Amino acid sequence: MRNNNCILNLLKVIDLLQRNSVNHCNNEKGCIRPFLGPSNTVSCYNTRPISLYTKDGSLFTFSGSSVFRVERVDDDCVVLQVLSGVNPNYTATGEVVTVSPRCFCAIRCFPDTSITCL
Repeated sequence: MRNNNCILNLLKVIDLLQRNSVNHCNNEKGCIRPFLGPSNTVSCYNTRPISLYTKDGSLFTFSGSSVFRVERVDDDCVVLQVLSGVNPNYTATGEVVTVSPRCFCAIRCFPDTSITCL
């Protein structure tokens, strides 16, 4: 990842992890956890929910939600699926938004979970 945009690079890693999710056990937490892992009730996670913060420190929201799933990363565009609910019970809404990662200065990762992707 040659791009110096740390947010874009992190979103690319999350996208890759979600595309290649497998059943692993790991106690690491946070955005840099090396894979999506299981819990006591879910055998395999497929989503690392995130929230993004704009350069002025505001929480990014779309359609009333501030929690998203990375659907795709293409160069300088990121497609996010809007999630509803509260961790770990998120639901994909079917709504997506395409954003530029350059608009954000911070990312918050929530514990991995499994959602039905639309």
